[in-house]
Amino acid sequence: MRSLFAAICMVLFVTDVQAAGVADLRAAQAAAEKGTGDEAIQLFTQALAAGDLSADDQLIARKGRGREYSAKSLIADAFNRLDDGKRLRDNAIADFSAVLAAKPEDVAILTERGQAYHMNQQFDPAVADFSAALKLKASPPTLLQRATSLRAKGAYDQAIADCTAALASDIKDANLDVWDIYNERGYAEFLAARYDAAAADFDKALELGASSRADDVLWMPYQIAWLHLADARAGHDDSKKLDGLAGKVNLKQWPGTLIAYFLGQIKLEEVSAASNHGAMGRGRECSLSLFVGEDALARGNREQARQPMLRAREVCNIHTLQYLVAGTELDRMKN
Repeated sequence: MRSLFAAICMVLFVTDVQAAGVADLRAAQAAAEKGTGDEAIQLFTQALAAGDLSADDQLIARKGRGREYSAKSLIADAFNRLDDGKRLRDNAIADFSAVLAAKPEDVAILTERGQAYHMNQQFDPAVADFSAALKLKASPPTLLQRATSLRAKGAYDQAIADCTAALASDIKDANLDVWDIYNERGYAEFLAARYDAAAADFDKALELGASSRADDVLWMPYQIAWLHLADARAGHDDSKKLDGLAGKVNLKQWPGTLIAYFLGQIKLEEVSAASNHGAMGRGRECSLSLFVGEDALARGNREQARQPMLRAREVCNIHTLQYLVAGTELDRMKN
């Protein structure tokens, strides 16, 4: 009788544990849906620790927790807690790797792990993951992601080739504009010191994107700034073209003040005055520092360029293009 009672209790206990594991998984998914990342991570962890989830549910929990770790890492980066950001992405990579061990052809998880590797400055494994995803499914956005990792590791020819392939693709993606691909190729060409090619791509991006970004008061000035710097670094006098483009932006508000500065209409200290977009924060100082440094390089003044480039490396988020360009220019100045 006691043995029968004990067996019944054991069955009930196991049933309760199973119910708890599944319940934690469902609660974790609900928390993730609500945007409460810490709670979601805790619940996903509890669900996995229960040890009773089905194989499919374990993969769901790993995917969910990995995505929450990735999202939380971006918040850490935004507050300059870089070690925390890397640690959280390491956790995400571990979860994604567990999923891929069971389902190596999961394109979405290959791409997400590649993104986590990229953000952790591990560009070779990032490229490997994006390449594996592309073998399984052709995708212009994934080509651009691989191009970004290739560009970051200095493989400019390959990065440019991926952007060119994305432009030639018949596959359309609602979240990817053609002008954006031209920009991405232009950045790779700029980093490769192929300034004429970069200027041509920035010009094409400006042509294609102007109408759709007409309401974006930040896009046009930045686009013109990159085009001007590519022309200037190529050794061209683009003063007439720049003057014509200046009519498309407000030269008295940031970032239009950049264009006024390039035209010699205002002094550097006037560029960063408070505007409708607020006083100068780290993001604006990042862009201003890089552009001022590039302007000095275009005028052949490497010493004048050094300090703003160093400042860009201090204030720019490590994941930004500005941070990458400033580092590349500083490395070249050593030679």
